[in-house]
Amino acid sequence: MIDTSFVRAALVLPKEFNKVSFYVVGAGGTGSFAALNVARLCFELRERGKTVELTIIDSDRVESSNIPRSNFCAAEIGRFKAQTLAERISQAWGLETGFACERFDYEKHIKPNVSGSKQTTILVGCVDNHLARRELHLALQKCEPYYSNEAPNAWWIDGGNGKFSGQVLIGSTVKIEDAEDYFTTASLCRKLPAPSIFHPELLEPENAKPRPRGFTERTAASCPELVRLGEQSLNINSRVAVEIGEMLTALLLTNSLKRFAAYFDLESGTSRSLYSTKETIERVLIEAAQNVKPAKLKRRKKSNATTATRDFYAR
Repeated sequence: MIDTSFVRAALVLPKEFNKVSFYVVGAGGTGSFAALNVARLCFELRERGKTVELTIIDSDRVESSNIPRSNFCAAEIGRFKAQTLAERISQAWGLETGFACERFDYEKHIKPNVSGSKQTTILVGCVDNHLARRELHLALQKCEPYYSNEAPNAWWIDGGNGKFSGQVLIGSTVKIEDAEDYFTTASLCRKLPAPSIFHPELLEPENAKPRPRGFTERTAASCPELVRLGEQSLNINSRVAVEIGEMLTALLLTNSLKRFAAYFDLESGTSRSLYSTKETIERVLIEAAQNVKPAKLKRRKKSNATTATRDFYAR
């Protein structure tokens, strides 16, 4: 049977914007590559008359173990990752790039900079822990318009990887609504479920998730150690970063995005995507609703939907 999902998928179009603010959260293995891909997109958007802002947020410094898995060199050991990448981008493309050498926080980094109806916020998640993703989930929730029929003010794209596999997910709402609400017409999709909606395990601590078959303490080693042991691809992080850059380019520059999830495996050479069809989004929403306890669903009807959703995913 031939899969025609891509042909039938609706175009995912953001609201009209004059200004777009990018926040790359995490500047490690994936973030150090993704930041440069986002910078290239910023350059092209600026050439088309858009106002762009780019901020890189990470509290860590470059260590010798980060080389060459991350996009740093030996001369940068000891420097803050976020500052290093920001200065490199500013010098290379003339893009004034901000940085914060601290943990991401919505109240500090996003809220003071939200202004104007034609501004779009893009959260680029390149983190490796549930606490940071919870903050990204919260930030997306805080940016949501009050009325569900309004176009999203913010989008969250999240990249993650294992030994040889990776995934990139993009969405704009933490609310669980009817699939029809996600479409303007049959051919136009105006919003997508957040990464944390169709993959709620992203917000759970690692020790709470079931360990895969064959798990050993060796497989729990750090990413740099896994690379040296030959148990993690040297190229998986840059592959995730390429997918992030491609999805954002399709969303904001070429208006050609027709998918909201990409999964790939470097060992087998396979990849697959979830496309923005009503059937696919409806299936995702049904599965997400099944993860919510009845009491939570009942409370959602009485109060603000996003409050109930936040309570569930922050448990």
